[in-house]
Order: sequence, then structure tokens, then C-alpha cells
Amino acid sequence: MNDNNLVQSVDRALSILESLAEYPNGAGITEISKSLGLSKATVHRLISTLKSRDFVTQSKNTDQYYLGYKLLYLSSCVSNNMDIFKVSRPIISHFADKVDATVHLSILDDTCTNIIYLDKIEPTNSNKTFVMSSKVGKKAPCYCTAAGKLLLSSYSDEEIREIMKDVDFKIHTERTIKNIDEFIEEIHEVREKGYALDKHEYDSGIICISMPIYGNGGKIELAMSVTGLIIYSTIEDLIALKEPLGKVSKEISDTIKYL
Repeated sequence: MNDNNLVQSVDRALSILESLAEYPNGAGITEISKSLGLSKATVHRLISTLKSRDFVTQSKNTDQYYLGYKLLYLSSCVSNNMDIFKVSRPIISHFADKVDATVHLSILDDTCTNIIYLDKIEPTNSNKTFVMSSKVGKKAPCYCTAAGKLLLSSYSDEEIREIMKDVDFKIHTERTIKNIDEFIEEIHEVREKGYALDKHEYDSGIICISMPIYGNGGKIELAMSVTGLIIYSTIEDLIALKEPLGKVSKEISDTIKYL
């Protein structure tokens, strides 16, 4: 869609919802205004509209704004209407409990420079206590995530260079890939091994292994990833999950081919 076709007020309202997603404890008009570079009057007008439709709620005690319950309804509608979730969730849930680790399902965004977390399933009775920044619907850069590397590995080197030509390789940790040449070198390793790793390149202390889920025609459609914390696991521990993770991703692949 061309920028000329965008409706500014709708775009800004959606930006407010995305902004509020980053404030689990709520945010005020001033905070939202500063984060989006909009006037307080504009934010107040838009957020009042969102509140009237239950997309935003407001605390009576603090006047802070939060994402509203209407979004839960929309989220459930998306999940219920996507056959991939019906197929994958029971399989992934069982696997997450078995390996006692969080499992993500990811896809490339429209630019192919970021992943979008489609699903996040945590083990039911884990003794490991930690909170990860990943959220369903949130984006993360391809160059420093296992899923991103895995999903881009199906493209040629030339295609990847074209896709990534305007990407700023922001340094998230001391291990973050710093440029396109390093990234291409990493992609070669992913193709050779059949899996991708995140060696705490995006979030300090968080590691990940990712393997493909294929759709019709043998094309990589999704990435399935097991995520761990280095105080509980090592990279070697995750690599040891390659075979069981591969079996699970193949089981999902074989099923979604017929959807």
C-alpha cells in the first residue's frame, strides 16, 4: 500500500495501541505523547475514541491507560480462525512441557527484515522463573534472532543483501552480528546445519535454537524455536534438542501441507 493511501488518524490510533503494548503497568497521556511524538491533544482525542470502543481501558485510581479487553476478543478470533494454531498448539505444548522450555512460532514480516512472533507457548509446570521480552505479535530483527536467520536462509545471498540493504545493524548485546557480511556468513552455517542459533545476540543471557516448518511445495513457512536462559541451559543443551525439535517441526509440516 502506498503511503498516500494511509489514513493518518487510523495510523496514529494503531500506533497508540502498539505503544501501550510496551507499558504493561499502564501509561499516561504525556508518556504516550512523548513516545510517539504527537501532541497531548491528539493523543487524548484518539485514546478517548479507542476507550469508547473498549480497545483501551483506564484505571480509575491512577488515570493510566492500558490495552483493553476487546483486543483479547480479536486475538482469540485470529487464533480460532487459523488452522495452523489448531494443528501446532497441542504438539508444541506437549513438547514445551517435555523439554521444560518456551517455544515460539515465528514468521517474516512484509519487509522480511523482522520476524513476528505468532505464538508463544511456555511449559505448564516449570521451575525456571524468568520473564522474556517476546510477545505474540511483537517484532524482532532477523539478524540477531534464530528464527530470523532460519527464515531468511531460504533466500539466496543476493536476495538477502537486497532485503537487508537499508537495515541498521543495531548492537543489542556484545554478541550481536554487526554487518551484512557477518550475517551472510551466519546464514551459510544455518544452511549447512539445518538449524539456526541465537547465542544471546538479541537479549543478554537468552539463547535459542530454531528449525523450519515447511508448507506446500517444500517452502519454509514458519520457524519453530526453543528458547532458554543461560543460567539454566547452554548452547550445547539447545543443540542437543535438534533431533526432537526436528521431529516436532516435521510433524507440524506434514500436517499443515493438507490444510
